Amino acid sequence: MKVEAVQDIAGLTAWHAVESASMAHDHVALPADPLAERVPTLDPASPMAGEKSEYRVGWLDGSPAGAIELNLPTVDNLIAVSVTVHVLPELRRRGLGRELLQHALDETATRGRPRVFFEVPSPYPAGPAPAAPLLRSVGARPVLKEVRRLLDLSDLPDLEAPIADGYRFEQWVDVAPEELVEGLAHLCARMSTDAPLEDMDWEPEIWDAARYRRKEASAQARGRVRYAGAAVHVASGQVVAMTDIGVSRHHSEVAYQWDTIVLHEHRGHGLGLALKARNHELLVKSEPATRWVNTWNAESNTHMVGINERLGFRPVDYWTEWQLDR
Repeated sequence: MKVEAVQDIAGLTAWHAVESASMAHDHVALPADPLAERVPTLDPASPMAGEKSEYRVGWLDGSPAGAIELNLPTVDNLIAVSVTVHVLPELRRRGLGRELLQHALDETATRGRPRVFFEVPSPYPAGPAPAAPLLRSVGARPVLKEVRRLLDLSDLPDLEAPIADGYRFEQWVDVAPEELVEGLAHLCARMSTDAPLEDMDWEPEIWDAARYRRKEASAQARGRVRYAGAAVHVASGQVVAMTDIGVSRHHSEVAYQWDTIVLHEHRGHGLGLALKARNHELLVKSEPATRWVNTWNAESNTHMVGINERLGFRPVDYWTEWQLDR
């Protein structure tokens, strides 16, 4: 197999063909990101919020057979890289995945990135991850177990989820009100410390208002619409909870729950449930073509899992984070 870096749209198209075939074969209601969303990531000047993606195509007999994505943090966690490998379904069990993985590991080593993460799916509620033996053979270990859950928006439960006394609710699309941005950036930083990470070694992320605005700009550049809401503590004016959902303008049937967080000191008031329920209402009104919402939660995050199940999410598959330190 010949592995080449993606330099242009032609190469990205070949890469995307492999990813699309792999995702369609392996998952329900979890398509590959549309090609149009990936194109802006080829431009070094495209706004990104603390990360960049690079792509490699594995060619076999002149046709694309495998795909590698390297996701590299650029603000914090600078020793880390996340690696994703896809092989066309009809070409699996021939050693191509091992070949692509080794190429990715060799390349990340030359970048001075000794910590490598892999997100590996497996059947729910039981069943081995097909990639597990390969990852163990290179020294990786499982560090965080998550469950992907899926919500059918055509069958939303009827919920009573009022906003608690002492809090007010704010909602927007794409661009947050200026007076909320500092608080939202603080909550983004807390996502990297408050959410269960189990045995995963991930440094606290560095967020400020400028990075939050870059996050918004990046989504817009890629054709993603953000439906978002926040809870503000009236007495202090502090932003204490937030949630957002992303939908692609290029493929709106499937949406993705992005961040949801409630500060520890403001939990117990039903803010998470109330925010998410209202965000689902906004999504349904605004995106009639959207049928599904995907969300991922650590299996140990029983509180958020409970909220999602009340909202109608149902488990689909496991996603385990593996870590390799070299």
